[in-house]
Amino acid sequence: MKRKIGFILFALASGLLSASVAHADSFSFAVNGVGFTGSGVLTGTSLGGGLTNVTGGTFTINGVAATIVADPTPGQMANTASWDGYQFDYDDIVNGKGSSPLDSYGLLFDVNGALINLWEVNGVYYWNEVSNGQWNSPPSEPNGGLPIDGAIAPTPEPSSLLLLGTGLLLMAGLVFWKSAQTVAIPSRSRAA
Repeated sequence: MKRKIGFILFALASGLLSASVAHADSFSFAVNGVGFTGSGVLTGTSLGGGLTNVTGGTFTINGVAATIVADPTPGQMANTASWDGYQFDYDDIVNGKGSSPLDSYGLLFDVNGALINLWEVNGVYYWNEVSNGQWNSPPSEPNGGLPIDGAIAPTPEPSSLLLLGTGLLLMAGLVFWKSAQTVAIPSRSRAA
């Protein structure tokens, strides 16, 4: 019976220890630059290969609650209406692997009716905004917007799973060790 319990604990602990430590379904982000500050948590669904399609989250941009503009074709580039011959291209994809979390299409936010695009080119974050049909900065500028400082990183899963798995593995080891010990009882013989 002890061996069965030990085996079950060992199997459970092994499963927990082999589980992924971080899931790329959630990303924290913070950006800051001239005329633009933003922070929050982006959430979405995995597309595989470390890519996540951002579908929501809680974030503020320039002190105002913002919403993500959903990509009508997840995993592919979409674009907005045209203003002055320019448009926003976006795909709402975040990469949980590597050093570049955004691509050149990036994320599109709605902030009280204004559209704000955040993207990355060669490791530098950029942003631009259209409000009431007017661009915040001319989209004809190099890279289409203003550079900002930013960081987007996967939100790690709590390490409690690793701790639980380690504890269960130790318990399984103790059960196996105890069941492997045999207690020899010396025989007593009486001399007649």
